[in-house]
Amino acid sequence: MTRPPAAADRAPGAQRPEGTDPASRAVQVVAAIVLAVISVLLLVTIHRLELPVAGIDLPIGLVMGAVFQLAASLFLVASTGRRLPLVVLTAAWGALVIPFSGNGAGGGVLMPGALGDQIQYQGWIVQLIGVGVPLLVLVVMWAVRMRTLLAARDR
Repeated sequence: MTRPPAAADRAPGAQRPEGTDPASRAVQVVAAIVLAVISVLLLVTIHRLELPVAGIDLPIGLVMGAVFQLAASLFLVASTGRRLPLVVLTAAWGALVIPFSGNGAGGGVLMPGALGDQIQYQGWIVQLIGVGVPLLVLVVMWAVRMRTLLAARDR
C-alpha cells in the first residue's frame, strides 16, 4: 500500500496535493463557518414547524433542517473534496447552537431541554441533526476511502 509523500519527502518545487495549501484551507474553513451559521439559524428557527396531514402533525421543520444540513455537508465535500470543512462545520455548529439551547436567566431560551416536567425532544433532535449529519457524511467518506484502499491493495 502506498501513501502520499510527506512534506519532507517531496522534491523541492513539487506541488502539494490540491486543496491542501493554506489559502485553500482558509477558504474551506470560512465556507464551513458560513454554512454553520446559516444552518444553526435555520434549524433553531424552524424546528417546531409542523404540517398537519390526515390528523397527524408531521415535523416538517426537522425534516427541512436535516435536508439542509445534508445538502450543506454534501456541498462542502463536492466543492472541496476534503474532510476539513465537515469537521469545522460540526465544531462550529456545536459552538454556535449553545446560546440557543438550555435554560436562560428567564427560563427557556429557544430550545430548552425541558419545559416544566415535559422533556422537549425536538431541541435534542435539532442538536443531533446539526452535529450528526456532517459526522455521518464523514463516516461514509471514510468507509468509501477504506474500501478503495483495500481494493487497490488486493490488486
